[in-house]
Amino acid sequence: MSSGRAILSLRVLLVLAIVLAVLAAWRGYLFLHQPMIEQGDPVIVEVKANSSANALATLLYEKKLISSRRMFLYLVKWTGQAGQLKTGVYQISPGQSAQQLLDKIVAGDVLQLPFRIIEGSTLAQVRANLQTAPWLQYSERDWSFIPISYPSAEGLLLADTYAYNAGSAALNLLKNANAKLMQELDKNWLDRNPDLPYKTPYELLVVASILEKEASLPAERELISGVVVNRLQKNMPLQMDPTVIYALGSLYNGKLHHSDLSIDSPYNTYRYRGLPPAPIAMVGKSSLFAAAHPKSSKYLYFVAKGDGTHVFSETYAEQREAVTRYLSGNH
Repeated sequence: MSSGRAILSLRVLLVLAIVLAVLAAWRGYLFLHQPMIEQGDPVIVEVKANSSANALATLLYEKKLISSRRMFLYLVKWTGQAGQLKTGVYQISPGQSAQQLLDKIVAGDVLQLPFRIIEGSTLAQVRANLQTAPWLQYSERDWSFIPISYPSAEGLLLADTYAYNAGSAALNLLKNANAKLMQELDKNWLDRNPDLPYKTPYELLVVASILEKEASLPAERELISGVVVNRLQKNMPLQMDPTVIYALGSLYNGKLHHSDLSIDSPYNTYRYRGLPPAPIAMVGKSSLFAAAHPKSSKYLYFVAKGDGTHVFSETYAEQREAVTRYLSGNH
């Protein structure tokens, strides 16, 4: 009887051990696969260089994303992922589990964020946006790749939306935006209309930047481009308001006054003939195309109607009439 009881006891203990093991495994499975965040905003975690599984467990526990630091650490080591953690910034979205986060970190699937360079934005505005872009490492030294042959980096980034890895250097983003600009500029320069009064691709870029600021409607870009060509060919001053606004810089208060037109700046196309010495804004593909492919016309003037469109005129008399009509509101 004693040996039978011993065998029975062993069997009971074995069953209990199996049950406990299954329960522990199930608990571990639930721990790894239950959502870390049920609802609400995503949470960002950063795995720093040479960070250990222990440091990651502590970080998640302190952010109240896991209930047990010890269990997380045990399970990470049990799955063999402890030594495979990759440096980077990662996002935990509602519904994602600890296992999904681990898989992200092992794969190096870091958070990607958008950075938009808006058509017509200036270098100063891009700089300000770089400084406030989340998880982007920016320094003024990042502009050092721009050749010193250019007056500045103004106009040398293609207006577009770029994705960057959270925690990465802005230099990579800027180089990419510059490379895309040069690619588009070269393409349009090679495919430009014949007999344009521009000597270099850079001059074409200057014109594209003026179009970016002058044309509210894409449909008018090529018409305004034609006006620029016509005035240059007749050695007339361009008299483009955005160039004066650029020259004024921080002095511009939102309204252009007649006295502003006399500012002594090479960007003042009322005072100096020809093109400004450099672009006045970042440009998109459409403005580059319009600068290279102006619409042929006899127009020398245009005035804003106040609704985003313009009235184009061939003579100064027609222009004066249009200015009187639309600036007085009698139309």
